[in-house]
Amino acid sequence: MSGTDKHVSEERVSEKPWREDPWDTVLPGDPADTDGMLPDLRAYSRQILLGLATVAVVFIAWAGWQVRDLASQVESNEQQSAPAQAALVEVSVVFPEGFTVAQIAARLERDGPGLSAAEVDAALATNTLAAPFRPAGETSYEGLLFPALYRIAAYETEQDVIERMIEEMRTRAISNDIEAGAERLGRTPYEIITIASLIEKEVKVPEERALVSRVIHNRLAKEMELQIDAALYYGAAPDAKFADLKAADSPFNVYLRKGLPPTPIASPGEAALIAALNPADNPAADDPLCTVRNRREKTEPCQLLFYVLADAQGAHAFSTSYRLHEINVAAAKQAGILP
Repeated sequence: MSGTDKHVSEERVSEKPWREDPWDTVLPGDPADTDGMLPDLRAYSRQILLGLATVAVVFIAWAGWQVRDLASQVESNEQQSAPAQAALVEVSVVFPEGFTVAQIAARLERDGPGLSAAEVDAALATNTLAAPFRPAGETSYEGLLFPALYRIAAYETEQDVIERMIEEMRTRAISNDIEAGAERLGRTPYEIITIASLIEKEVKVPEERALVSRVIHNRLAKEMELQIDAALYYGAAPDAKFADLKAADSPFNVYLRKGLPPTPIASPGEAALIAALNPADNPAADDPLCTVRNRREKTEPCQLLFYVLADAQGAHAFSTSYRLHEINVAAAKQAGILP
């Protein structure tokens, strides 16, 4: 090769363009400070950055659309659920202590959301609802529905509410250790609930609950008639006369029949349950209720056995003998408390 041809060949080699393949190896004619890749990397870097920018813009646009769509769905769901939420009615219904089953049914019809007393009666008439403490063969639910404030929803039925009240009575009774307490007193849990119902209807002054409980337990132990007026009036007509009820041959006439009435006469509250399980102690020998007794009366143990209304606020006068009881009755009549 001549010198001229060699010069032309070298010029052609030096003018040969860079290859676009980033994996090119270094060419013989490449300058010593380059490997043949730098120009391609710059080109690819620009392309990669442009690509990433494009992807980012597309992603942001897509995410924005998703958020708007989700917000639209939530708003639509809220609008659709609003009528359903409005239909969920819940009301408070108060069943006072001392209410009977009949009064509970009437109150549920008056204040409950679309409930009726007839349906309460129908639910109880089936006698299929579990009734803790009730003896075998007994069909009455009297006294087994705990009186309190209940929140009742529109979707609940009469049976749902009654079952809740029965369960609440079971819970309260067990929390006060009714089974052990009844055994200690020689009674069954059902008898304790019956005693509690008598206390609930008889006592207006809270401090007297345990005293009346003691009178009931003492009279039962001595096999005396309880002679509790509230039992006479259970199930009686509102205008019934006391004299007629006292003479009537009724299972609830505890003037004629010894022992407890066959069922509770109302729903006792927790305070009455506690009193039935924890009667007050009999008075000590030096208590005026004992020292006022005559010589013959002092031959018997000093026990609370009688009580009678003593004032218009419902307080009672207690006594340890029939003679002293008659004195208290005369004082109540003179004060216009008794007819």
